[in-house]
Amino acid sequence: MRYWGKLKTEDRIIRDLVHEDNDFASALVALCNGFDISKPIVCDKHLKELRMFRRTVFFPDDFVERVDFDTLEIEIFDNKKSKAL
Repeated sequence: MRYWGKLKTEDRIIRDLVHEDNDFASALVALCNGFDISKPIVCDKHLKELRMFRRTVFFPDDFVERVDFDTLEIEIFDNKKSKAL
């Protein structure tokens, strides 16, 4: 699976990265390392959102250290191209 990480401030993407991995935890670590930010605290809410909507949002309160963005959004998308309807 591919994970698209986006750092947003005032609803504008200020930085984004794509990482391919089979595990969310290792993809999250790789994206955070790529952004040079601390790792957020992952709650059941985040895992539930990933299962239901294939995306989740981390807010500054989800980080132990201070961050200079409004949200870290992570979206999952498949490598396969979808067929047109």
